[in-house]
Amino acid sequence: MDKIVNDRYVIALIALFCLQGVLQASGPVRSEHVEAELVSEQAEIRAGEEFWVGLRLVHDPHWHTYWLNPGDSGLETMLTWDLPEGFSAGEIHWPYPERIEMGPLVTYAYERDVVLMVPIQAPAQLDGEEITLHVRADWLECKEICLPGSAELSLTLPVTDQAPQPHPSFAEHFQQARQEWPLRDTGWRFEGERIDDEFTIRAIPPESGAPAVDSAQFFAAEAEMIQYYPAQHWQPENGSYVFTLVRDITFRHEPNRLTGVLVSEDGWLEDQPGRALFVDVAIETGTAPIAAPLAGGPDEISGLAAALFFAFLGGIILNLMPCVFPVISIKIMGFVRQAEEERGHILKHGLLFGLGVLVSFWILAGALIALRAGGEQLGWGFHLQSPVFLMGMSVLFFLLALNLFGVFEVGTSWMGIGQKATGSSTWTGSFFSGALATVIATPCTAPFMGAALGYALTLSAIESLLIFSALGAGMAAPYVLLSAYPQWLRKIPKPGPWMETLKQSMGWLLAATVVWLAWVLNIMGGGEAVILLLGVLFIVGFGSWILGRWGALSRGFPVRLTAKIIAALLIFGGAVVGIGAASQLEPAAGQGAASTSGMPWEDFTPERLEELRAEGQPVFVNFTAAWCLSCLANERVAFSSSRVQAAFREKGITPLKADWTNRDDVIGGVLAEYGRSSVPFYVLYGADHEGAPITLPEILTPGIVLEALEEI
Repeated sequence: MDKIVNDRYVIALIALFCLQGVLQASGPVRSEHVEAELVSEQAEIRAGEEFWVGLRLVHDPHWHTYWLNPGDSGLETMLTWDLPEGFSAGEIHWPYPERIEMGPLVTYAYERDVVLMVPIQAPAQLDGEEITLHVRADWLECKEICLPGSAELSLTLPVTDQAPQPHPSFAEHFQQARQEWPLRDTGWRFEGERIDDEFTIRAIPPESGAPAVDSAQFFAAEAEMIQYYPAQHWQPENGSYVFTLVRDITFRHEPNRLTGVLVSEDGWLEDQPGRALFVDVAIETGTAPIAAPLAGGPDEISGLAAALFFAFLGGIILNLMPCVFPVISIKIMGFVRQAEEERGHILKHGLLFGLGVLVSFWILAGALIALRAGGEQLGWGFHLQSPVFLMGMSVLFFLLALNLFGVFEVGTSWMGIGQKATGSSTWTGSFFSGALATVIATPCTAPFMGAALGYALTLSAIESLLIFSALGAGMAAPYVLLSAYPQWLRKIPKPGPWMETLKQSMGWLLAATVVWLAWVLNIMGGGEAVILLLGVLFIVGFGSWILGRWGALSRGFPVRLTAKIIAALLIFGGAVVGIGAASQLEPAAGQGAASTSGMPWEDFTPERLEELRAEGQPVFVNFTAAWCLSCLANERVAFSSSRVQAAFREKGITPLKADWTNRDDVIGGVLAEYGRSSVPFYVLYGADHEGAPITLPEILTPGIVLEALEEI
């Protein structure tokens, strides 16, 4: 039974493992709350035979370590073997877990003492009188808090040519561990169906009979299949048993199997002990999947009304994407300043912000539609394929960050963010905040957006603008709603020194955006582009410092005026020079959306795709770009999973990367064939050359990818 490791916990634990020293011992090792030891079922070993060893874990009261699927949080115990030449280790045989509830979260873990057994195969010939096995064990021990545990363990066993004897100290522990393994081949049968958001599983006893099972608990072997917290219902029905499980709706594809362990105090067979029963059941679909993402071209949207709805929904979700965080910081400052204003003023600010979002969407959509009508293969976020735009946005966000840090103050700036904390925003500031939010949001494609935008570009100009307007309305809706109900803002504390701290803290979000834009510029133009950007930012920063140091003097008009003139020349001159130089940059050779996952991507070309398909090879195509934060998040979360990479290797799938960081009409044309105009976009082809491809949603998890791979 495989498990999909939840990457967010793996990433968090890597840092912890790096900070903790690894204990080494040939006997028991004690961490903070768990004792670990490598033990053997046999007192000696014989050449050519398989024998069993195990990691024995003894937990302090109420502390636990995790099963192969940890549930809502946690990390499975992992073993890394270092064996003598000729020896090989099998997989862990997991005892059934316990259900541990912590508030709304449920984990699958062990509070009892357990032995995680592993078969070891000895070679046909053994030299010497004894052998030593080495293993590194990594676990996570939790109660209210979690601590990482690690140990380098070893076990020395004598070699014999006689029948090996049971180990006097540990043979009973192995016997107990075997009784905790899930029973297989028992005659129990299972039938499964998914109806709406529930799995209904029927457990049918063997014809030879079985004890009555009053209650049972199912533990899913794979993550992201079921919701762990909701109660599971088990009831007898016509000589069998029916239990229901709530589906995890983040699992985007239709699951066709459900594996796991059923645990019951009553046991499952009359003549054989064992509380756990292995379940592997095929799932039939009772109704159409709920909340299924749009996964393909225009023909998958039933009409303009559906496209408008999904565009509006995608616009709302766009506010949660990382691209919008920097501008949200600006809007947060606006809400803080507006908290004490009259309701009419707050509503006007919200409406102007929404208008700024809509107007900027109309401008971008109009430019995109016009350019595509002229034969250009461009898509959503096309302006981020321009070094000129990246240079300009870097300078703008750098200036905004310096302003929030207090390097200089511009009380009537067009963004309205440089005013004193107790002042009110300008009307134009709210409008341009909305415009800036739209411009910086375009690197992200939220769920439901991709197919809606692709569909929009197949319609007339008026219908396309309607869909883009719905997208903008969805993005603006939360802000307009908040301004329409200003009583929600009354909970903000009254103005005070805390607002200056908040303002400067928000500046770091803008500074981080500059770092990201510089990284994208490096991919597009190479190191020369980054050096150019750093030089421009130095000049602009120097000008800003002069403006803040001498341009705000209350006395000395000549000095103040001179400082402002010099600052303006440095800031605007540096920006103009940088943008002009950026327009001359050529795409850096060999640069593109760098892989952060370890997946062996090949460069995409239509010819390479057709060649692989003609050979009957399954292919996965990743349409991505360095400026697409959703793409980078999927790279980190989904494609860096060792299970996903192993599944690619096992199925012989060739991964191709279609990098759209720089403008590429070929890739743009291929996207258009699928009815898409944005990235990320993922297509999976099976070995059947004539078979229809499978498209994946914009936001991926390892479970989504693995489920898609099961369909080919």
